[in-house]
Amino acid sequence: MKFKLIVLFFFFSTIYQSAIDERIGVWQIRNGVLIKNGSNKNDLANDYWKEFYRIFPKELTSKYVKRIILMTDGPDEKVGALVSLNSRNDKWQLEIDIKDVNLKSRNKKRLYESVYTMTHEFGHLLTLNKTQIRPTSKSKQEEGELYLTLEGEAYKNSYINKFVNIFWKGALLDNWDVIQKDFCYTEANCVEKLYDLYQDNSSEFLTDYAAISPEEDIVESWTAFVLRSKVRNPRTIAQKKINFFYQFPELVAYRKMIRLNTRKYLH
Repeated sequence: MKFKLIVLFFFFSTIYQSAIDERIGVWQIRNGVLIKNGSNKNDLANDYWKEFYRIFPKELTSKYVKRIILMTDGPDEKVGALVSLNSRNDKWQLEIDIKDVNLKSRNKKRLYESVYTMTHEFGHLLTLNKTQIRPTSKSKQEEGELYLTLEGEAYKNSYINKFVNIFWKGALLDNWDVIQKDFCYTEANCVEKLYDLYQDNSSEFLTDYAAISPEEDIVESWTAFVLRSKVRNPRTIAQKKINFFYQFPELVAYRKMIRLNTRKYLH
């Protein structure tokens, strides 16, 4: 049985909100165009948005992204987010930390991390938009049922439902459920137990962050799929997660597009 990530979401959202030192501004997006307002950071916001819009598939960004927030809590803390604004998952908000995402940097590591962050966040839109997840009043998922997220219930043929059916089952999902129910009432306990889960199953995850949830796991795997080469002879579950996306022709096309559009930052 799996419960919605209400507790985990609450704590990570609280951490995020309390960590923000500075909000630069908020801008509306209409049909893929940033709407300037009275802010003196309009040009900065437009630069970020235009590049994000250029890099990623417009059939998703133009359709779903309705707002962008620029903020910072300093380097290497909260780096970005792409979150649904309603229960229909048809309006989304992009958040970018300008200290972490800087495509004008001359530092190659910072450029890679910037592209990584943007690709990761786009992955949430890709896997949780209205074509993938439908609204539901369910609060728990029984064995064998469709995958349940904070955003709703996954469609049977959605990317995340297929991903979970392959990679999140048995003891791993049972252990993760126990952590959510018994330990995620404090930040410290939750983070500690999730890191233990990662260490106990390190060959199954590409990063420790992926162990937070199936939602983060699929997005970390998506990011590796885009930015890394195909694994010719995958031996670990983590490597198989990278290759999972090659079964979808549209995602292979997205990968090619994103790699082409970010080539100047990575080479």
